[in-house]
Amino acid sequence: MKKNITKYLLITFGALFIFIIYLSLIGIETDKFNEKIKNKLSQNNYQLDIQLKKIKLTLDLLNFKVNAKTIGTKLIYKKKIIELESIKTKISLNSFIVNKFVSSNLVVSTRSVLLKDLVRLTRAVTNRTELFFLEKLIEKGYVIIDLELNFDENGKIKKDYKVKGLLKDGKINLLNNQNFENVNFLLNIKNDTFNFNQIEFTNNNIDFFSNNIKIKKNKKEIFVEGNIENKKSKLNNKLLNLIRLNSENINFEDIKFSSNNNFSFNLNNKFKLKNLIIISDVLVDESKYIKPNLLNDYFYEVKDAIYLKDHKINATYKDNNLSFKGSGKIQLEKEFDEIDYSISKIGDKINFDSNIKLSELKVKNQRNTKKFFPEIKKVINLKDHQVNIKYKDNNLSFKGSGKIQLEKEFDEIDYSISKIGDKINFVTNLILKKTSFKIENINYKKDDNSRLQLSASGNYVKTKGLELDKLEIIAKDDKIKLKKLLIDRYKKIIKFDEINLNYLDIENKKNQFLVKRKEKNNYELNGSILNANSLITDLLKSKDDKHSKIFRNNLNLNLNLAEVYIDDKNIVKNLNGNFYIENNKIHQANISALFNNNESLKFTVNTSNGEKVTTLFSSRAKPLVKRYSFIKGYEEGYLDFYSSKFNNNSKSKLKIYNFKLKELPVLTKILTLASLQGIADLLSGEGIRFDELEMNFKNNGNTMTIDELYAIGPAISILMSGYVDQNKLISLEEH
Repeated sequence: MKKNITKYLLITFGALFIFIIYLSLIGIETDKFNEKIKNKLSQNNYQLDIQLKKIKLTLDLLNFKVNAKTIGTKLIYKKKIIELESIKTKISLNSFIVNKFVSSNLVVSTRSVLLKDLVRLTRAVTNRTELFFLEKLIEKGYVIIDLELNFDENGKIKKDYKVKGLLKDGKINLLNNQNFENVNFLLNIKNDTFNFNQIEFTNNNIDFFSNNIKIKKNKKEIFVEGNIENKKSKLNNKLLNLIRLNSENINFEDIKFSSNNNFSFNLNNKFKLKNLIIISDVLVDESKYIKPNLLNDYFYEVKDAIYLKDHKINATYKDNNLSFKGSGKIQLEKEFDEIDYSISKIGDKINFDSNIKLSELKVKNQRNTKKFFPEIKKVINLKDHQVNIKYKDNNLSFKGSGKIQLEKEFDEIDYSISKIGDKINFVTNLILKKTSFKIENINYKKDDNSRLQLSASGNYVKTKGLELDKLEIIAKDDKIKLKKLLIDRYKKIIKFDEINLNYLDIENKKNQFLVKRKEKNNYELNGSILNANSLITDLLKSKDDKHSKIFRNNLNLNLNLAEVYIDDKNIVKNLNGNFYIENNKIHQANISALFNNNESLKFTVNTSNGEKVTTLFSSRAKPLVKRYSFIKGYEEGYLDFYSSKFNNNSKSKLKIYNFKLKELPVLTKILTLASLQGIADLLSGEGIRFDELEMNFKNNGNTMTIDELYAIGPAISILMSGYVDQNKLISLEEH
């Protein structure tokens, strides 16, 4: 009996053992749990359905669970079918004892399915916000996914789900119609973190790839970070718009570049992008910048497109602000030059700081330079210049140094120019060696073989004029200095503080004097010596026209000069007096000086009630008379002149005593000697002495009418009348 019981027990345990081994190694197939699985899925989402084939069960005795697996399953969500490769789950053995289905784990492997359908299904099962975000972005693509879900004791899905997958030929519409096509990547999702690896995609015909992009849910936002690279692609405006870089002030075209970009940003529940950060290393093989029209006014041969090549750039984009630093080559004319730069874009404001090594640049010659550089070319050549350019808060500045060619030879120059609002500030130093330089107003010209240094600083405002803070010209023993000169927009002098001159003029005469403003429009001219030869010539031949209107305000000038040349030989000493200039005309004057032997020179102007009376007396007439080319051989004599002018009509009397002429061919030319209107006639002859010449004449506009001219001498006396037109028409009648 005992043997039979033992036999039956052994057979039973043996059969049970074999059955357990069979269940563990081979398992059985059943559809017993199909309805329970369907009901379980519908508990999470009533729109979710499943078509199951038989389930294969295998025993996991160590974990006291049953492994269940089925293949060829179809998931149906809102009439969309997703074909699965397999479904695996682990069922507690307690489920069989209490006849209740409880799964602790579910692993789903799909076949190649549409990405959008799979994301929609996964979101329905997990109810994850980030999956809703993905669903909205995806347009197309095929994916193979392995999904692993864990359940708690009550059958609820835990948050430690895992997803692994592969995407092929995807298309994602990110933001602002930015389409990402040909998207391929490996996907790994764990808890709240999405990892995308081995990513490839195309945006605006540019192929990009990435090692990793990570998406992580953070409270109410989604955080995205990753890396993107591209190789030798052509940049277009759509990609610039993506990072808000496109601007009217940035006129780049045909940018061929490679880049390595690290980025991060946040998305809120409304999918609004914020906190975008991009850090990039960019290599620009070539590009071109469309030249602003402003440059055409200054540069001669700069091309319409400025070419760039071999540029290495480090860029950072954060909080809608862009900054980047770079270096490379730039082509303004024929040759490529080295350039480095730092650019920042804060909102709509662009700041720029750049250093450039210019091998050569041609600049258009601006107006008025020929007055000072008589041999200057139409095009100024710059060579070997180191230039710093800054643009900040709509203010532009240039600083540089190098060589400059105004004529045949190159000279040295350094400069600083800044534009702040409407004001242009400048500081420049120019060293001239072979280049010619002159200042006609003071009869100065640089010696051809001397070295001249010119320094100037000041500012210019188009609506106000020029403010010259300092001007210094130094060459050998010559020094010309000016302080605080103001010139209005109509090129009239408002004021100056000081003019200090110590130089040798073109007549090889020394000039040393100082003009200084004392208060308001009161000035003093003090000096040891002044060559007034050319000044007197200009005064005698000057016309009362707009070109002589150089002062905006009336001014008073006191004179005190030790010595003054009135021609190339004659000197007066102790020249003292005063000028009062009103409306650019001498209104009052009282000047006196002495020749040697106490001979005198005196000049006066008195204006009262509209009448202007001018007198000139000189014990030596020759320094004044000889300036007229039609007077030949004038010697000796003294001059006395009187003129009264009212309403542009003048009456004048000129007397010259005790003189002689060496030549007297015909009586057809009259000397107009007045320093203001013309004062005299000269008849030419050959060695004829005259005791006295007196001329009474009137001026009206361009015509001088000679009422009477007579010359009395030991050998001959002459009496004449007639007129002289300013246009060189002469009519004389001898009596």
